[in-house]
Amino acid sequence: MTTTAALLWGALAAFVVTVTVFSWARRTLIVMARLMEAGEHTRVIAHPGPRVFRPHADRFRATSAVLTGRYELALRLLDGSRVPAAVNGRAGDVDTQLRGAALTSLGRYAEVIALLGDDPAAALSRHQRAQAALELGDDATALRLLDRPHPDAVDDAGRLRILGCLHIRRGRLTEGEQLVRRARAAYLSSSLAAREVDIGYCHHHLGEVALARGDVDLALEELTTALRLVSVRPDNAPGLAEVHARLAEAHALAGHPMESGHHVAESRTKSELVGSPSLAAMVRHSEGMAAAHLGRRAEARHLLTDARAAHLALGERPAADSIAAVLDQLDQLDQPDQLDQPDPRAPEA
Repeated sequence: MTTTAALLWGALAAFVVTVTVFSWARRTLIVMARLMEAGEHTRVIAHPGPRVFRPHADRFRATSAVLTGRYELALRLLDGSRVPAAVNGRAGDVDTQLRGAALTSLGRYAEVIALLGDDPAAALSRHQRAQAALELGDDATALRLLDRPHPDAVDDAGRLRILGCLHIRRGRLTEGEQLVRRARAAYLSSSLAAREVDIGYCHHHLGEVALARGDVDLALEELTTALRLVSVRPDNAPGLAEVHARLAEAHALAGHPMESGHHVAESRTKSELVGSPSLAAMVRHSEGMAAAHLGRRAEARHLLTDARAAHLALGERPAADSIAAVLDQLDQLDQPDQLDQPDPRAPEA
């Protein structure tokens, strides 16, 4: 999950400034930027753009592709674009950030590390590198990259949210919750375009905290709010897939099999639109947890075993280890309905 404003305005600053000599081309790129700001990403991707500055237009298209989860398309656009050497310095950072966002979301963490190194300077690149470290279980690197506050409030909100997510995943629920609430407050006070989506992600994390504590009512409230806010951008398939997956778990924990099944189906559909192995593993993981909470032991074991293999193939060791703990718990059950209620992935520290 990337910070929308950083991509939008980074792209705008890098590209539009470079084409002042061609006012008509600049106007066309400004139109594309405004379409992006309005969330009209399908129109941006389909926009012909000015032929003379096609590489720049392709970077706008790549931005919209990243923001809508079309990561392979974004990489193809970036690979095909050739910005002239005279202006490449302006566009290079944007290229790196877009590529980093796509590779991170596809679970290609070794390529993320090779692209960004161990200590990238730009805020968004640091967040992407920290996310890769988080998924691989390299908490020391993630904490180092997220330790330094950013002077820009929106950049710092992104840092706080990812840092909060790290603590939540590792079971430090109180600390993670406090960080996510600080991120949410920063987003609420900002003028960020489509800030509802970023606020929605914060509610998603707060729902995860409630779910881990076994507070079903609060989990459903937070995750339902998250779905409403993330749905402001209906083409954001990755975000919607994640929220639906966690709602499937929450409804299963509440004993609502029909509602859980609905959200499982929605998370699968959205995940398939993205084609990200990392997202698919996460959705499978949540589907297995939902089955476990509903007492469907054999189904849960099958789904979680598949999800664990997928996490391991991506190098996502912490996620794989959390599934192993759940599978051990299932082995110890005498009856399907004896599964402990709190989410075993995030016990309170």
